[in-house]
Amino acid sequence: LFGSRCRHLSPERWYRCFPTLASGSRRHNPAPLEMQEQQHDNFIASASYEELAAAVGLRVAADSERTARKLLDVQAEENQLKQRQKWLEEIERSILIVADSVDDVVELNVGGQLMTTTRAVLCSAEGSYLAGMFSGNFDGGLKRDKENRVFIDFDPPLFAKVLSHLRLRRFASPDCPAPLPHVPEEVRAEYDIMVKYFGLESLMCSSGNIFHRIAELAGVPQAKLQTHELIIVTLSSTGGVPATNHEDVFGNMGFHERSVENSYGSHPNTISVKFLKHRVRVEAMELRAKVSDIAQHMSRQWTFHHGNEMTSMSFNFSRIEPHTGRMEVPGFGPAFVDNLMWSFPGDFCLEHMVIHGRVMAK
Repeated sequence: LFGSRCRHLSPERWYRCFPTLASGSRRHNPAPLEMQEQQHDNFIASASYEELAAAVGLRVAADSERTARKLLDVQAEENQLKQRQKWLEEIERSILIVADSVDDVVELNVGGQLMTTTRAVLCSAEGSYLAGMFSGNFDGGLKRDKENRVFIDFDPPLFAKVLSHLRLRRFASPDCPAPLPHVPEEVRAEYDIMVKYFGLESLMCSSGNIFHRIAELAGVPQAKLQTHELIIVTLSSTGGVPATNHEDVFGNMGFHERSVENSYGSHPNTISVKFLKHRVRVEAMELRAKVSDIAQHMSRQWTFHHGNEMTSMSFNFSRIEPHTGRMEVPGFGPAFVDNLMWSFPGDFCLEHMVIHGRVMAK
C-alpha cells in the first residue's frame, strides 16, 4: 500500500509501530490496550523522522480509505432516496389522474345495450370488484367492444338495477336509505350471482336470515356474533343460560331444552340487539319457545321495536306448537336500523330466534 515509505522498517519495528494491524497478519489475539499504548509511546520516543512520516502516511491513507467508503455509502443512500422520491411522484401523478377522471362519463356495453354513467358511480362501492375495475388502474385490461366501450356480459335489466341503486346511494342517508332493487323470483338466482361477482353482497344482498347473512359476510360462526363484536345482546333480566351464551339463541339451531329467559316474575321484560357494523330491515321473524316452561313462562303477546318504529305481535304458544313459523312483520318503512327490541309484558323462554330481512354495511 505504501511502497518505499515503509519498506525500510524491520519486522520488529513494524509490529511495535502498528500492533493492531500486525496482529491481524500474525493471526493471534490483539495485544492488550495498555501494551499497545506502551509500544506506541516507545516507538514515538525511539523512531526516526522517516519512521514517523511513514506511520503518519499510513494513518492518513487508512482514514482516506474509510472516508471514501463512507462517501460511497452516502451516495448509495442518496440514490435510493432519489428513486423513492421518483416512485412517490409517479404514484401522486397516478392519483391525480384518477381524481381528475373520477367524474368521467363512462359508456358501457351491457349485454349489447348501451348504458352511460360516471366513473364516480361505478367506484362508489369501495372495496368491491366493480370499483376496482373502474378505478383507472386497469383500464387497459378491460374487455371492450369495437366502439371502445367497456363490455359487461350480464343481463341489461339486472345490471340496470345495480346501477340505479349505486346512483341513489350517493344521495342517501341512514334515515332515507337507497331502496334495494325489486327483483322477481324467476331471475333472483341470476341477480345474486351478478351481485356476488361484482363484490356488492354487503350493499345489495337479497332477503334472508339476517344473522346468517352477517355471519357469512364476516366469516364467523353464526352463534358467535357477539363474541366477534358484531352485535350486543341485552336482556332486562336473566335467569336462564349465562349472559355469555345469550348470542347462541341466534345461531343456526339455537338451544335445546335450554333457553334465553328473564328472571321469572320480573315484569315487563325486553330482549335488545344492537348491530355494531351493519344496519338491517326486518321483514319477518320466527320464535321457538322452551316446551317445558311454555305454559307458565312464555308470553303470548309482545311488542317488536324496529329502530323508532314498533308493532304489536302475538302467537298462541303451546306444548304442541312451540314454534311460530315465519311471521311477517308489517307496517315498517324503508329505513334500515341498527337496533331491535322485543318487549314482553310477562315472562319469556326462547330457545331460538330468527329474523328475516335485508342487511347493509354501516
